[in-house]
Amino acid sequence: MMEALHDIIPFSMGIGTLAFGAMLVLLPYLLAPRSRGRFRGETYESGEPIIGEAWVQLRAHYYIYALVFMAFDVETAFIVPCVAVLRSWDSWMPVIEVSLFLVILSLSLVYALKKKVLEWQ
Repeated sequence: MMEALHDIIPFSMGIGTLAFGAMLVLLPYLLAPRSRGRFRGETYESGEPIIGEAWVQLRAHYYIYALVFMAFDVETAFIVPCVAVLRSWDSWMPVIEVSLFLVILSLSLVYALKKKVLEWQ
């Protein structure tokens, strides 16, 4: 009896998750008001008159700056759990691996500084 229960729990949780997701998609579609007014196709700008076009092209510098930030942000997400279990390491291999990871990221920072990616213009 317990084995059958252990088999059906993950299946029922999966079905429940799919049903919940379908409900989140379909419920607003069914309950949302539908208006076909004259302002239907216009962009909402908080009551301000629309000036210019919606398409604004940004320089690639902003995106590269964001990518460098994300790389070092993800580094923190990987390093913090390693340091949290530092006392339970029984050999030097994890220390060497984390150090190698930090060296590679430090080299990427030096490369970004050489290419002047982090200089704001």
